[in-house]
This record gives sequence, C-alpha cells and structure tokens, in this order.
Amino acid sequence: MKTQSKQKNTKKIILKLTLGFIIGISFGFGVGKMVKSNSRLVNSIETTLQQNCNCELIKSENSFAGIQFSKEDGFSNTKLDFTLMNCNFTSSAEKEVNRLNDILTNEVENYDSVDLITFNFKSENQIQSVKIKDGKIL
Repeated sequence: MKTQSKQKNTKKIILKLTLGFIIGISFGFGVGKMVKSNSRLVNSIETTLQQNCNCELIKSENSFAGIQFSKEDGFSNTKLDFTLMNCNFTSSAEKEVNRLNDILTNEVENYDSVDLITFNFKSENQIQSVKIKDGKIL
C-alpha cells in the first residue's frame, strides 16, 4: 500500500512540475515577444522623430510596457518618454507636439497602441514637457 501511495505522490509531483514548466515557458515567450515588439515601436518612433524634427538630439528615455498607474496620468499599458534636445520650432511646444503626433499617427505602425507619451523639450535655459494620452494633449 505504501509503495502505491508513494508512486501516486511522485506522479502528482511530476505532473505539477511539468505543468509549471509549460506555463513558465509560455509566459516567458509571451513576455519576450512583448518586449521585442515594444522595442521595435520605440525605435520606429525615434527614427520618425529624427526625420521630422529640427533637433540636435532625440533619444528615448524610458519605455514601459504593462499595466501602470500614477495619480497624475491614471492607468496606462504603454508609456514612452522622449527627450528632444535644442529643437528649433517657430510655434509653441504644444503645437509642435500636435504636429509630431499627427506625423507619428500616419507613419508609425501600432502608434495608436501607445497610451501615454511624453515629449521633453530641453534647451540650455528651459525644459518643457508635453504629454499625449490616447492621442490627446494633456
């Protein structure tokens, strides 16, 4: 009797480990695919910004994928931050961001999947931040 119960326990443990391994591998591949997709999106946005902005330097500061919450911005799934250094534009930062948002919407595939994007315009004497949430300037 004891050997049968040990065999059943061993089989249950092996089954649980196998299921845990399969679930872990599936989760890992899903996360990897999401990270790779997010990286491609950030690179595409950065390239489009470089082509359409008159700035010395454009770089991606932060890229977050997954459910997030902040008091000032609310819930978001994808959050991106870009810094644009020493840009030359004739209008206000909000109008420039609106122009860039239109360009990104038309040229970047899956741009509409970004919930929150922040553009930080930095120059020697000032920093201006403009946020876009779900395609609307905040």
